[in-house]
Amino acid sequence: MFINTNDFPLGQTQSKIPISNVKLPPWAKESPHEFIRIHRLALESEYVSNNLHHWIDLIFGYKQRGPAAAANHNVFHYLSYEGSVDLDKISDEVTRQATESHIQNFGQTPSQLMVKDPHPPRSRVEDDGPLLEKNLQALRCHTPAKQFGGSRNAEANGPVISLHALGEYVFAIYSDLSFCSYKIHFIRGVVPFTFKAEKTRHIISRKGSRSLSAVWHALNVEDDIPFEADSTSKEAVSLGLGNSSFAISLGGSAKLSGSAVNSADSSYLLLSCGYFDNCLKVQTLDSSSLRYNQNGGHRGQINCLQVGEDGTVMVTGGQDSTCRVWVIDHDSFASSLTDGYVYSSLGFESGLLRCCHVLLGHVSPITCVAMSTKLDVIISGSEDGSICIHNIRSGKFVRSLHVDASTKEVKHSCAINGISVRKLAIHVDGTFVANFSDES
Repeated sequence: MFINTNDFPLGQTQSKIPISNVKLPPWAKESPHEFIRIHRLALESEYVSNNLHHWIDLIFGYKQRGPAAAANHNVFHYLSYEGSVDLDKISDEVTRQATESHIQNFGQTPSQLMVKDPHPPRSRVEDDGPLLEKNLQALRCHTPAKQFGGSRNAEANGPVISLHALGEYVFAIYSDLSFCSYKIHFIRGVVPFTFKAEKTRHIISRKGSRSLSAVWHALNVEDDIPFEADSTSKEAVSLGLGNSSFAISLGGSAKLSGSAVNSADSSYLLLSCGYFDNCLKVQTLDSSSLRYNQNGGHRGQINCLQVGEDGTVMVTGGQDSTCRVWVIDHDSFASSLTDGYVYSSLGFESGLLRCCHVLLGHVSPITCVAMSTKLDVIISGSEDGSICIHNIRSGKFVRSLHVDASTKEVKHSCAINGISVRKLAIHVDGTFVANFSDES
């Protein structure tokens, strides 16, 4: 909103200076992202939290009208207050038009929601305390019987390789590619909750078989781990399916239509990568029916994927040292986002997944990705230790950095003596965390 990306002609100042981008204060360092980041920190600060209830009292509470409003210099023209005048009872046409014009041009105050009592202040963070601190003695560990082959289930599913929370449901993907859903039940006397097993199905390949991922995440499988003949093989587990191989999305068109679901129904999609045929697969969450199975566009296997907060944009990282930005089930948005290179080389065909950008900057295979659609940022890490930052909408490269293996210093350049990046995570305030192969 601060950058005139479309170069609209906005006129000139009195000094004949063209008006284009918003001029930011010096402390923003000419960066709209820094300007937003600092304001976000201020709005979410402890000071604002401690005083927010005063503002609520002025706008919606008991300080909006009456003696409390006068004492706080919060008095406006009487026509701006809700219910102060009944236009249907004004017989004089001139007076009626004047009243309507005043309301339309000067606005109205919001409805008064709290008439007598002040709004309570927000609780402090230290007063609430984290869940683990307050209920540490009552926390429970849920171990599904099927996970390790209990008495009710003859076949073990192996270790959990990916977990996803969706409302009151938790979805677990096991190393044999079985996909289980558990519903959270809040029962009096059981803290904090218990689980109820729902469905078990399998992630299928293009031919209907349980194709295992070729993504190497190294689960450190020991030689003496026992495996049953009909369960997951040691070779399959050593391939190391990881949490970055799966994601869940509602899809752009479903969000656009306002489709909201509280259970695992067909509106939700399970996206997966890392298969031997280098494909991206999309399946429905309830029945595991295959809706999309196409080449992911990378020259080689796809190592990781990540879906944004809104569930519309996805990024994949491949063995070919590139990242690709995809739009999920939203043709109009994909059309506006697709850059010229992708459009000329791949064309544009409507479908469940549309590639919009190819992100460059790495020279070794991508190991992990993280993204924030709110910040318009994609962060990717590679085997040589490089961390690259790109914009989502433009696909432009922003910067590259790495941690030097010998000095442990962060250097803003391509990696020469870097440490392989294993995991990335980004917060909405712009802070991101990197986990490296040396456990740092």
